[in-house]
Amino acid sequence: MIRLPFILASASPRRRFLIRTFPFRARVVPGRTPERRPMASEPPARYALAMAEQKANEVARRVGRGLVLGADTIVHLGGTIFGKPTSKAAARRMLAALAGRWHEVHTGLCLVAVPGRRAWRATARTRVRLKDFSKPELDRLARRNHDKAGAYAAQARGNPFVAEYRGDYDNVVGLPRKTLQILLKKAAKAGFRPKV
Repeated sequence: MIRLPFILASASPRRRFLIRTFPFRARVVPGRTPERRPMASEPPARYALAMAEQKANEVARRVGRGLVLGADTIVHLGGTIFGKPTSKAAARRMLAALAGRWHEVHTGLCLVAVPGRRAWRATARTRVRLKDFSKPELDRLARRNHDKAGAYAAQARGNPFVAEYRGDYDNVVGLPRKTLQILLKKAAKAGFRPKV
């Protein structure tokens, strides 16, 4: 069994918080590659997984040794993929489109072992319905959440966003821990475990 340092290829404070619940230490090394726009009719799960792989592989090339986790979360509604908004105005448009409606949150995970470049991949999907927002609420929430996929943060105190959901709530926050456990078990079967 090879014990490797666990490396989270993400700057997300929500992912850092959730990864601390695992029984190993995680080092944070954010990716440097810009996210590409989704291609026309690209399935949302495939896009999220491609972005997770890109992040994991870019960080894996830099660190040289470790179990590197790349993750990417997107919001999908009616054929449109919502990533991180580019401005507060874009965040407001996203929230207005999503308010009161059922949509899907997809997270792609890619765990890469280096050296060796073995990789394990998975996606998680959760259906979510946001609350309806007044115009002042939309303005306030857009100002606070213009750096998050779909322009909302499910773990926010008092949860001003989510009315109901079906599936893994951790996925909505940005790191589906049950899905990550499956990847870690696959890595362990191949002889790789995180250092504790």
